[in-house]
Order: sequence, then C-alpha cells, then structure tokens
Amino acid sequence: MHLTVTTPRGYLVQIEAEEIAAPGVLGEFGVLPGHIPFMSVLKPGVLSYRVKEGTKYLAVGDGILQVARTANGDKVDVLVNRGEHGKDVDREAAQKELAAADAELGKSKAESTAELGPLRDRRSWAAAKVEAAGRTSPH
Repeated sequence: MHLTVTTPRGYLVQIEAEEIAAPGVLGEFGVLPGHIPFMSVLKPGVLSYRVKEGTKYLAVGDGILQVARTANGDKVDVLVNRGEHGKDVDREAAQKELAAADAELGKSKAESTAELGPLRDRRSWAAAKVEAAGRTSPH
C-alpha cells in the first residue's frame, strides 16, 4: 500500500507499507492490503506502519485517514495538523510537557470546552509524542 502522511508543512512520510495502525476517534484500527475504501477521523496518538525494515512510529495530531483503491494498488492518505517521527521526539521534553499539561488540567477551574479545549489539545499532543518515542526506543 502506498502510505502518504501530510502535515501543513508538507510530506512527513511517502512509502510503501505492509500494514498501518491509526488512532481513530472511535478507537485504534488497522489497514492491510485489500482493505475496503473508507475514511476515518483521527485523534492525537501514534500512527504505526510496517515496512520491510520493521515498524515505524509517528506521533500525529488531529486529522483524517482515507483508504482508496487505485489502478496502481491500495493507497492510504493521512492528513494531520501535526506529526513527528517517534525517533525524532525529545522524550524528556515531551514528558515534561505532558506533566505540565496534567498539572494545569488538575489546577484548572475551567468548566467549558472552549476553556479546556486548548489545554486538552496540548496534553493530547504531548502524550502522543511520549508514546511514539517510547514505542520507537523503549526505556
């Protein structure tokens, strides 16, 4: 399957993958060759893909994933608001960012989604980076 992961800054991944796992809003799901065409909304988390050299991990933000069949084979397009290769994540910095977001959420007296939304987004992104880094090089 041809996998393309794109952020507003450009392509993050363009590769032939044997298997893909993604963080859908309704739960993690997998895509194998021959999968039915579909679309899914993604939440921040870890997108993994298996290639001949092994499994690779990406921290991804909110986005969409589309599976399509083309004349050249299966195609998986992922559009996310941000992404980072697990191997490139500064794990310590991401853990500090996650701890800070958790502390702010714990102290927050905000009750509305509008007030909590940006803080939850920051926490979700930090958690995705920590998880991607951990899967790439577990300590």
